[in-house]
Amino acid sequence: MNSDSRLLVSIIINNYNYEGFLPEAIDSAINQSYQNTEVIVVDDCSTDNSRHIIASYGDKILPIYHQENGKQAAAFNSGFAISKGEIIIFLDADDYLFPNAVEKIVSVWKPNLAKVHYRLQVVDSNRQSLGFSYPQGGKSLSSGEVWRTILEVGGYAGVATSGNAINRKALKEVFPISEEYKLTADDYLSMLIPFYGEVVAIEEPLAAYRIHTSNQWALATVTAERFHRFVRHDLQNYQLLVQKADELDYQLPKDFEQRSIGRLWSRMASLRLDPQHHPIPSDKALPLIYMGIRSLWKYSDHNWLKKLIFSMWFLWVGLLPLPLAKMGIIWLFIPHKRPKPIDWVRQMLHKKDTLKEINTNSSALRVLFVSHTYVVGVNQGKLNAVATTDEAKVALLVPKQWNAKQWNKQLKLEKPYEQIKYYPAQMYFSGQVGACIYSPLALLRAIINFRPDIIQVEQEAFSLSALQLSLCARFFNKPVVFFGWENMDRQLSPFRRWIRRYVFNTAKLMIAGNCEGGELVKKWGYSGTVEVMPQMGVDTKLFSPVKNKESNSEFLIGFVGRLSYQKGIDTLIAAAHLLNKQGKNFRVILCGSGSDEPIFRQEAQKHNVNELITWRGGVRHDEVPQEMQKFDVLVLPSRTVETWKEQFGHVIIEAMATGIPVVGSTCGEIPNVIGRSDLVFAEGNAQELAAILARLISDNAWYSEVLQYSLNRVHKHYSHERIAQRLIDLWQNILKQKGESAYLHSSKSTSNPQIASFDSK
Repeated sequence: MNSDSRLLVSIIINNYNYEGFLPEAIDSAINQSYQNTEVIVVDDCSTDNSRHIIASYGDKILPIYHQENGKQAAAFNSGFAISKGEIIIFLDADDYLFPNAVEKIVSVWKPNLAKVHYRLQVVDSNRQSLGFSYPQGGKSLSSGEVWRTILEVGGYAGVATSGNAINRKALKEVFPISEEYKLTADDYLSMLIPFYGEVVAIEEPLAAYRIHTSNQWALATVTAERFHRFVRHDLQNYQLLVQKADELDYQLPKDFEQRSIGRLWSRMASLRLDPQHHPIPSDKALPLIYMGIRSLWKYSDHNWLKKLIFSMWFLWVGLLPLPLAKMGIIWLFIPHKRPKPIDWVRQMLHKKDTLKEINTNSSALRVLFVSHTYVVGVNQGKLNAVATTDEAKVALLVPKQWNAKQWNKQLKLEKPYEQIKYYPAQMYFSGQVGACIYSPLALLRAIINFRPDIIQVEQEAFSLSALQLSLCARFFNKPVVFFGWENMDRQLSPFRRWIRRYVFNTAKLMIAGNCEGGELVKKWGYSGTVEVMPQMGVDTKLFSPVKNKESNSEFLIGFVGRLSYQKGIDTLIAAAHLLNKQGKNFRVILCGSGSDEPIFRQEAQKHNVNELITWRGGVRHDEVPQEMQKFDVLVLPSRTVETWKEQFGHVIIEAMATGIPVVGSTCGEIPNVIGRSDLVFAEGNAQELAAILARLISDNAWYSEVLQYSLNRVHKHYSHERIAQRLIDLWQNILKQKGESAYLHSSKSTSNPQIASFDSK
């Protein structure tokens, strides 16, 4: 500890038109408990009463009067030129020092330090504390060889002008400050001074930083122009560091510009508030989200909770409409003006009773499903099957409406089941499966209100909504399960790959809708358990066999789906041609429509089977059971194309439940759903398809055996009730691993293989 009272400390106050604050700044400098100081006041050509105030102090201070307004750099240069102190404090005229500030600085001073910096208490124009200090959020100030941090991430945890006491030796290395930095001399010093010695941090406020409407840099209100200025200022600092690195023969990292979280905050705010005048024309919201979240988790020293909160900030500000994005910007940059909705969330999160686990006397676990799929009521059968057991309570976070682009329809939320607790949410970018996200407030409301024990998110792992739910699950310490259909190894952008990796690191279980998808999840790096089951089962009450079904005069071969090339309708037409040549008595019924229908009609004419085909057209889902009951067999002749292959084929299990055999191609998951090779043909092979159909037409015993097999298989593996029970067993297993034994009763849970699937027999 240094108690040498011979150290002279120069306090240089720079002023421009701050007559209302100037006396307080001067008085705070004069009345320090440490006496060996000199106070220099530089007036930068003020037009108010500042000069009279300065003159009134007589020889207590050293005044400098500029004849022209030279801005901050000129004031610093003039003050430093006449100063004699070994320690220099540049004090803004609207700030003030606490009485023992200099004494505490001198007590930790060492001759070879570059500077000492200390926290600043944030106050308003009337000296009223705003309830926080800089740096915000309790973040510790950087110390030691700070220059290393600067060259690694482009910045460090520091404070504004009035929070620094700088070694004269270091200042001599960088003065005078050039005209180029006339408005940003403080940041010029902040960036360069740490290169000339170690930095000591005092983690208590030694001065007050005042926020008021006349600040050039402190934010009292959110305006686009200010953030544009911040970004231009950061670009200037970047060039300064590039020059310094060159001087030191130091190679900056290639992603150097993307490492400073503070700069990325400013860039995002500037872009969203006024993209037309944003200083970096190439900036886009999605890349900035990626850079911001990457910077947080790879380079920042925030704790994990703050990393989560700030990650959600980037998603919020980057993706939501401007009024909501602006709320997020205010929340971060002007804490004392946080919008009420965000403040409400913050208060809710700090209420202990809202985050308690549910009463352990309850035997039913609580599951929150999240998916746009369940906008349609008929798709909610699985959820209702879970909810009607005594083992689980179900809530559903779901869009109020969904833009079904493939059908060109706006689907409004249906609520057919009383057992399900619905949380309708506004969905941003509705219809874009990979880009859509839920209203953050609706998401928080669902979790806080329902208090789930486990969350099941049914979105692809690379989607923004999956990232959003991963962040939320970590924030609330809730185990989360993800379901996805993807069964093709597509090329994703680095941002999407990063999202998928983050989701994998969060998920307690991954459920793939098909076997190939399960293998891909492992290939992509997921190290936990992967289960294979469809997203939804089948309602065996809605899809059921017809009692005493009358025999058709013709053998009816049915198809339900889109009339498109990848659905293989031409293969079915070619097989019909072969059956016709064999003299089989049959009819093909095509239930569906599509852009390729004219091509298929021409194909039917070509093969002379047009009279044997009924073009039923589009069929509503509630009409499908009645149509299927007419069939003798369902055919799904899909073929793989470059960007698609069959992910499951839900019509297969609907037909099975209806009591009819299903014949399918080798495309995607079809063989695994059907479960026996004698009902599967090579995709595109009309001869193999015709042979299977001919046998079903001619061999009554085999037909009956296949029909019974289909009914048994669907009830064993694919009913809503069976899917629901498998899920409950998996959730219980997850909670058991977490130590939530209170929810467990006599368990029927599955073992924990790395990939589990339905039996193929």
